[in-house]
Amino acid sequence: MSADRTGAGPSSPAIDPRIEELRLSVDALDRRIVALLAERTAVVRELTGFKRDEETVRSPGRVEQVVAKVRGLADEHGMPPGIAEATYRTLIDELTGMQMVLLEERRAAAAAAAGSAAGAVAGSTAGAAAGEGP
Repeated sequence: MSADRTGAGPSSPAIDPRIEELRLSVDALDRRIVALLAERTAVVRELTGFKRDEETVRSPGRVEQVVAKVRGLADEHGMPPGIAEATYRTLIDELTGMQMVLLEERRAAAAAAAGSAAGAVAGSTAGAAAGEGP
């Protein structure tokens, strides 16, 4: 009794070699897709630096433009547009969440910096009033 190429036992049916080839192709495509999604995420992260409020982060009009664009691209490439739309809506939801966190972190840092600056000015003013100074 010998096992097939998949390492399955003798009672398991052999997997068609073409299935293995196609799975390897899918794995290679997944590596490229994730690399592109990481690149897209980096661009969105940088873009977040230019956004000042939740409305500009959420940008519902822009979301619909992107969804319409990817549906058209999917159709051009022979892919069901619904797959592209569902994928992008999930991607956009996740990236919007990331942007909201980044926006809040930036706001908190700005508030802390403003508080530190105000404290330094108040301390300087109080010292001057007490006759202290350089």
